Amino acid sequence: MKKVLAVVAALALTLISSVAMAEVNVSGSIDIRNLSTQNTTDWNSKNSDENRTTQERIRVNIDAKNDNVKGRVTFENDWDVWGRVEAPQANGATTTNAGGGRLEIREGWIDFTIPGAGPAHVKVGHQFLQLGNGWFFRSMKYGSDAWVVGYPGTNTVAFVDVKVAENLAAASDDVDAFVLLDNYKLNDKSTVGAYLVYLRDPQGKFTGSGDESNLDNIGLWFNGVLGPVNLQAEVDVQMGTVKFADGSADRKFKGNQIVLEANMTPAEGLKVEATVGTGTGQDTSNDYTIMKTALDADPHYTFVYEYFMKTAAGAKNTGFANTLAVGVGASYEINKMVGVDLKGWMLQANEDVALNGGTPDSDLGTEIDARLRLKLYEQLSWSFTYGHFMPGKAYEDGSGVADNVDAIQGVLSYKF
Repeated sequence: MKKVLAVVAALALTLISSVAMAEVNVSGSIDIRNLSTQNTTDWNSKNSDENRTTQERIRVNIDAKNDNVKGRVTFENDWDVWGRVEAPQANGATTTNAGGGRLEIREGWIDFTIPGAGPAHVKVGHQFLQLGNGWFFRSMKYGSDAWVVGYPGTNTVAFVDVKVAENLAAASDDVDAFVLLDNYKLNDKSTVGAYLVYLRDPQGKFTGSGDESNLDNIGLWFNGVLGPVNLQAEVDVQMGTVKFADGSADRKFKGNQIVLEANMTPAEGLKVEATVGTGTGQDTSNDYTIMKTALDADPHYTFVYEYFMKTAAGAKNTGFANTLAVGVGASYEINKMVGVDLKGWMLQANEDVALNGGTPDSDLGTEIDARLRLKLYEQLSWSFTYGHFMPGKAYEDGSGVADNVDAIQGVLSYKF
């Protein structure tokens, strides 16, 4: 027993000495989500695909800082479904299995100033990344493994090396993205930037080609204030080639997109906003004309269409790929405790698609999203979001059926 106490004491002294050398802070959040969705997979109310769950998400952040070095480790169990693997406590059972959610590393990085190189920084490890306004590449939910070497200032220049996928460790089949970016701060409220991405995809896993692919993306963006308007704008143009192992002729990447987001505050507590985004789809040519995106699994604009459903690009979380989206809305702070948001969307496919066995069409449908926000305490909030999507002809099945889709979400969130 004395040996055990001695070991515990030694560990405690080591921890105390470590803390003394660095400033360490712990923060995080506990979120409880009630979620209900209907018709998100087959768009037919006669076939039951209703989903009702209660979920819990826990995030713990540990931040350390000393001298010119800082680091962060974040643990998360991402929306663990209540009761998923718990054993019922009946028939004499006295224990239950551990919950289905497992803590994963959401962030784990080191950021330090290079000695003798002025403000030059290196940030390495698992970290959140976003290029421009985040409409081509955004990993703000689960993060990316990357090196970032930059020279911050009024004109920030950086090189980013992202390990997109390791695939087989013993093979040269990794998906890597190499980025050069330049962000220029026009003033305290406005920044303009450009980035160049070279994505090496030896087996066509990211691009979906199945053959060696080299995708280039040039992005130009602006985020700032023009008079009374807060404006975000981004343009992405894609180039590069796919080289087929069977000797077939190379195919080119020709996707592009334009995204404009604007908002203004005409009265105290009232904000009006508008979004126009469009990305190319796959036409009948032999090239890859659809806009390729690498976005995380969070909502990006619509609550239902792009977050819960298969979009006109054939998957979830595809941004504006093969989509023209026009949205207008407003938010109003009723008082310090209550706020409401309302936004409507018109959605069209840039290239006709048949997403459920019907006739190809460009009409994707319309959506209305509403949210009620409650601030119960300084660190405790409760929000309720309702999304109602009315599918267009592109979602009809062979019988011409495309029923409405509904999603309701309530999130009680405590941040500490």
